[in-house]
Amino acid sequence: MTEHLKEAGYPGQIDIGGDRSAVTYKLKASKEDNGAFHVAVSLSAPRDWLLKHGFRNEATLVRQGGVEMPIHFEETLNVADNISVTLRADDAVMASMDELRRAFPELRPT
Repeated sequence: MTEHLKEAGYPGQIDIGGDRSAVTYKLKASKEDNGAFHVAVSLSAPRDWLLKHGFRNEATLVRQGGVEMPIHFEETLNVADNISVTLRADDAVMASMDELRRAFPELRPT
């Protein structure tokens, strides 16, 4: 059974070919029965802004501290999609809590 560790939103930026806009990204951390830690990263962005800046299905999320990670939309974005779309990074998998905290300092207890 998966143990939910933390889910929270953080300020960051989305970068599409050098054009940046402020976004809030969400981290959802969990621990699996095998001891592995998983972190899902997602954000919602306005479809029209994405299209205006040339987004089709991939961009870069600039997290707190300047860490960059690729984010994607499951298909090619077009005007028929919802006005707000969810972009996701590939789930990160770490073997230990120390590795999790190094990779995602946002998740450290405050």
